[in-house]
Amino acid sequence: MPHRRFEHMLLRHLGVLLLVCMTGCGDGGFLKFNWDFSEEKLDVEEGFVDANVEGISDSKAYQDTIAQQGYVEGLRKMRVRGYGLVAGLGTTGSAECPKNIRSRLIQEMYKRPEFSRQGLKPALVTPEQVLRSLDTAVVVIEGEIPAAAQEGDPFDLTVRALAGTQTTSIAGGSLYTADLFVYRENAAGGAVEGRALATASGPVFVNPFASSEDETERQATSMERQGVVLGGGKTISPRRIRFVLTTPSYRRARLITDTANARFPARGGVAKAESPSNITIRIPRAYENDPFHFLALFRHLYLPKQPGFLESRTQDLAKEILEPKAPHADIAIAWEGIGRTVLPTAQKLYTDERIHARFYAAITGMRLDDGLAVDVVAEFALNPESPYRLTAIDELRNANDSYRTSVVLRRLLSDKDPRIRIEAYEALLPRNDEMIRTAKVGRNNFMLDKVDSPGPNLVYVRRSGDQRIALLGSGMFCIPPVFYQDPKNLITINAEEDDRKLTLIRRTRFNDRISPPLPADFELGQLIDMLGDDPTGTSDDSIHGLALDYATITRTLHDLCETGGINAKFMLQRHSTTEMFGPMSSGGRSESDL
Repeated sequence: MPHRRFEHMLLRHLGVLLLVCMTGCGDGGFLKFNWDFSEEKLDVEEGFVDANVEGISDSKAYQDTIAQQGYVEGLRKMRVRGYGLVAGLGTTGSAECPKNIRSRLIQEMYKRPEFSRQGLKPALVTPEQVLRSLDTAVVVIEGEIPAAAQEGDPFDLTVRALAGTQTTSIAGGSLYTADLFVYRENAAGGAVEGRALATASGPVFVNPFASSEDETERQATSMERQGVVLGGGKTISPRRIRFVLTTPSYRRARLITDTANARFPARGGVAKAESPSNITIRIPRAYENDPFHFLALFRHLYLPKQPGFLESRTQDLAKEILEPKAPHADIAIAWEGIGRTVLPTAQKLYTDERIHARFYAAITGMRLDDGLAVDVVAEFALNPESPYRLTAIDELRNANDSYRTSVVLRRLLSDKDPRIRIEAYEALLPRNDEMIRTAKVGRNNFMLDKVDSPGPNLVYVRRSGDQRIALLGSGMFCIPPVFYQDPKNLITINAEEDDRKLTLIRRTRFNDRISPPLPADFELGQLIDMLGDDPTGTSDDSIHGLALDYATITRTLHDLCETGGINAKFMLQRHSTTEMFGPMSSGGRSESDL
């Protein structure tokens, strides 16, 4: 998936260019701030455009480019919605459901193999019986398909029990597969359903830190009625992306199409002129994991074809990038769009005394596979005083030279700053790096990563993308003496000072059945595996796997780390590193500019 800061920057810069294109438009212009659920319009969300980026229309990175001719449609998130069934709730669900929703769910369930008849053998249980059980609850599912999403791209979902039902909690449940649709509210307050755009399924994560002793029972119950399915949405087809010319022209549409297809040769082309106003854009395979980067390159391609133009523009950009207030990120992308012929010019700036010129020249070089540039970007990533440190890590994450950049990222796993360690881990994870040993816990529970590295021990838990726990450090144990019981009394962990094993007692959600005392290892990875794995074994002594849900394990790890029961610091993923740890000090231009 595209990295967060670079995605934010590209959306912002595309928005800035859009505003430039629409300057002078009256009320009939395309740019509007109303919320529209249709796929045909681009809505500018709050924070989409950064007014601090000045002078873009005067920049050589904008003049004579495709961006000057129009704007891109399809760069907003698309809200989708549907109804589904959460199962595995024990007795906290309910059988209540409006008739029209119940009928539709039953029809959908009969299409699945587990509920259909196999020859003359009937299914063990019918959809009607499932819906009547307190082990299930009907939920509303909502999510936002990311801008420029490709087929199969995942996204997070929110689920909540239907209003007016007696469902008390959906914690620990799992969402059956359901379809998601674009919705547009109608005048009667209902919803008009369109074609299915995504599917939804997966375990439900209810925030284990949402409730407190100070809250009323009603508030606590309300929190238990809603949750998140991390990465549970899957797009059915790619989002449509079009470039729209502000002034229709067959000649310019052909010129833009020919320019893009020449720069990004691919079977069938990346651009196709459908009319004098519209050009369909297809994300090439090389950029499927980073579509915003491709769209930025597309918009920064130069249209003039006269001999010597690109050489002259390369030098113009080299002069402009030296200015402190120049749009450095746009210059870097414009250079990258020109191609490897800019490398001799960019290389001269790798040692420039101006930090912004050195950094943006180096990332241009690294994107164009210049090995010298990797060393320059690595210096920014390794330097604790660098204002571009986090951005440098993001660039190393996407670099083609995976071996050399991986060496740098591995060094950062032992950095003093926990933000940097987590960013390095996230950058190495998609590469299946040898430093990360990954194991699946349970059939459909979560992933456990062990990252052996120097430095203080960290337990890092994701809350977006997928259910994943990472152990960064070495020698991580549950330290006796310890006695712990989670707030819902689902797990008790106990050990005296001289005990050689932990003692675990598990209570089920279904009938309050209590397990016999079970031995467990002190080593944290093995303990987590036992807490979350599926039950196995034929006797009490051989049981391995207590099938605790991800949220319960998250709360357990947090509480034990906070009380010293585990020799590690706990960190729950936030929406940004600033939210998690606070802002980084910066001596120059913010890394969010890239």
